[in-house]
Amino acid sequence: MSRHPRLRYYLLFTGCFLVFWFLFKFGGILNPVKALTSTALDTILLTGVLVATVEWLIPAFFYKAKYVRFGCWLGVLLFLGGSINIIGQLSIQGMSLFTYRASLARYKDHFFYWFWSDLVAGSYFMLAVIALAGFAIRLAFDRLRSELEVLKGQTNPHFIFNALNTIYYTIDGSNRHARELTESFASLLRYQLYECDLPAVPIEKEMRSIHDYIRLQAQRTADTVTIECSGLDQLSGFSVPPHLLMPLVENCFKHVSRFPDKPNFIELQVSRENGTFLFQARNSFDATRPAGATGIGLTLTRKRLALLGKDQGSLVTAPVDGSFSTMLKLRVI
Repeated sequence: MSRHPRLRYYLLFTGCFLVFWFLFKFGGILNPVKALTSTALDTILLTGVLVATVEWLIPAFFYKAKYVRFGCWLGVLLFLGGSINIIGQLSIQGMSLFTYRASLARYKDHFFYWFWSDLVAGSYFMLAVIALAGFAIRLAFDRLRSELEVLKGQTNPHFIFNALNTIYYTIDGSNRHARELTESFASLLRYQLYECDLPAVPIEKEMRSIHDYIRLQAQRTADTVTIECSGLDQLSGFSVPPHLLMPLVENCFKHVSRFPDKPNFIELQVSRENGTFLFQARNSFDATRPAGATGIGLTLTRKRLALLGKDQGSLVTAPVDGSFSTMLKLRVI
């Protein structure tokens, strides 16, 4: 099953369609054996065309930009599947294409409508709908997976982690402070590289990563910036998307003010209320300071929230009384 992650969904589709389609068929074909046989034929052909489209046509042609071949092969699949279904359904009813005229003369308008509307048009239409639905669903999920990997990849610098190991072993053993800071940096990168490969991680790991980052930044800004954190050690028992909060914390340190005669501060607060995880950040802001290069932290966070679903979380940022405020809300279980 693990080698074919979509197998369970094909089995689920096949089972559900078989049950509901049989109930529908049994309303028109009172013979249960004929109804089940007719349903089985429809189900086998639909599943076959669906699997062929999703597992063969898309990777073999569409993803390789061979759109004409993709369209031609899809047309062939639909034509063959529909034709087989037409012949098979006629056979189940004790008919064939060769008895069309006789059946038309015997049943008149009823047979004409059933043959062309229900059987012919219905066979090709249903196959096309299922094939195109599978096509659209795979493209949507593959695009989602690709965008998530790109977003994660932008914050996973393997080369820095490898270089950091080299730096650590060149620091003299007596310089304990430098080694501890290097270890914090290594822990931060290790989390990004080796523990962020799941859709969600325990909140404790995410908070530990935030702690490591703040510890490193505090060494650079401690003399000029006051850092206050609340709730980082009090959360447990739920999971969040990995590395979702770090860009917001980075944004605080990047844009915090550097006033020589006024307080410069960063305030971080996290909490959980009624199934909602709240992250609030506020930093002093100097509106007169020339703006630097536009960062991508907030943009990436908004993209990740959008990919998770509009009802799963929100991000609001705004200037408030000489400071910059950020609030993230995320539904958690």
